[in-house]
Amino acid sequence: MGTKSKVAIASLIVGIACFLNLLGMEKAIAAIILGSMGLKEISAEEKAGKWFAYAGIILGIVYIITITILLIIYGPQFIDRIKMMAGK
Repeated sequence: MGTKSKVAIASLIVGIACFLNLLGMEKAIAAIILGSMGLKEISAEEKAGKWFAYAGIILGIVYIITITILLIIYGPQFIDRIKMMAGK
């Protein structure tokens, strides 16, 4: 358990980065995928950094849930505004 998994660290970084850019859904999905890859690498090679991978997965999931809720709440208003602009 000496070295940390670089994939797990990348998962954490990408998970944080998805909150820095609106609609960073691709980053959230990448954080989840990298986190699961990091967990597999950690268990196979006995590396450290399990919590980095978990944090990346959690951040990705939280971002996806947050954006989904915001789209459900504000999506219809946004579409109505676009229709009003197109009509003018």
